[in-house]
Amino acid sequence: MLGDLPLPKEARISNENSLVLGEGESWVGRLEIHATTSTSDTIAFFIDQYPQAGWTLLSASKSKNSILVFTNAKKSATVEITDGPALGLASKIIITVSPININPAPQKKK
Repeated sequence: MLGDLPLPKEARISNENSLVLGEGESWVGRLEIHATTSTSDTIAFFIDQYPQAGWTLLSASKSKNSILVFTNAKKSATVEITDGPALGLASKIIITVSPININPAPQKKK
């Protein structure tokens, strides 16, 4: 389903809090994922694995709500990582994927 988005081992998608439109590498939407890895290890996973899957890291900010922004030729992915909601779920990950508008509409002159 996720095509080109690697996820940490033992990560679980929360279906009730996710919205996926499309399939394979063409999907867009929002995923809520719970992982057993710490927030630091989860951030390191994304920074290491996403470039290997063809994504370019545009920006990263590490804080209580860490945000990573990646792009590839067709899409952008914003990854938000926070502490997990319960014991055994060390990280909560929200991934929002949207298409990149390759041919933007011309802007009207004022």
